[in-house]
Amino acid sequence: MSPYVSTTAIVINKSKSKEADIFVTLLTPQLGKITALAKGAQSIKSSRLSALQLGNIVKVCLYQKNNFNWLSQARTLTPFMQTPKNLVQVGLLFYLLEIINRSLAENQTLDNVYPICQNIITAINKNQTSVYLKNEIALISSLGFGLPAEINQAFAQKNYRQTQQYIQKFFESIIEQPLESPKLFR
Repeated sequence: MSPYVSTTAIVINKSKSKEADIFVTLLTPQLGKITALAKGAQSIKSSRLSALQLGNIVKVCLYQKNNFNWLSQARTLTPFMQTPKNLVQVGLLFYLLEIINRSLAENQTLDNVYPICQNIITAINKNQTSVYLKNEIALISSLGFGLPAEINQAFAQKNYRQTQQYIQKFFESIIEQPLESPKLFR
């Protein structure tokens, strides 16, 4: 990576560092999954805080110093919470972000993962269940995992609830532990 990079990204995770600093995990088209430090982003004066909300698609400026990424600017391109969401939509977003965060290694770039995740977020925003599941199935393939026949079969029969259950079970078998996000809204 060159010392300075400007890219689009999806905010997939964030955690507090110090009083006003945030570690942000981003999914980018060219760099894959990366973590960057947004120094002072939690300050009242920082314009980056509103941009760095989970699920937002953002334009960020990064620079690398001592083999670490620093986020200097962030601007929202597509806010996830632009319109009010129901709990199912928020739950699906958290589910997607957890899958991406757990199944991609740091600095791992895979073809099509970024645009598929954009499509999934758009489908969640528009309540398009079949589009959401179609892209979730494409995500499994893009991550390099073989697709179990039962997932394709349930999707072809338009049994969307069963399809989602099979996909969740499959992802849990891959990461070898239960996903936490589905428990949030039970």
